[in-house]
Amino acid sequence: MGRGKRTAKHQRPPRSRNRLGVMDIILIVVGISLLAFTVTMIGIYRECGGVPDTLVTCVFATLGGECGIMGWIKTTKDRNKERRWEQEDKREAQEPPGER
Repeated sequence: MGRGKRTAKHQRPPRSRNRLGVMDIILIVVGISLLAFTVTMIGIYRECGGVPDTLVTCVFATLGGECGIMGWIKTTKDRNKERRWEQEDKREAQEPPGER
C-alpha cells in the first residue's frame, strides 16, 4: 500500500546490485561451511563406516538457527519499514491539499 506514492525526500537511493550486504556474506559463509562439512563427513564415512551423529546434528542445528535468525531479522526490518511508510501515508492524507 502506498509504495508508488513515495516522494523524492522519502526514497532511499537504489542499492547497487553488485554490492554485497552483511547478510549476503553470512549466507555465502554458511553455504561454503555446510558444503565443506558435508564433503568432510562423506570422507569420514568412507574411511570409518560411520560419522559422529552428535556433531552432524549440532552443525546443522547451528547453521539452520543462524539462517532462521537472519530471516527473522529481515522480516522484522521489512515490517518496520512498511509500518513507517503507512504512517507517513496517513500523515500525508491528513494534510490539507495545499501543503503538499
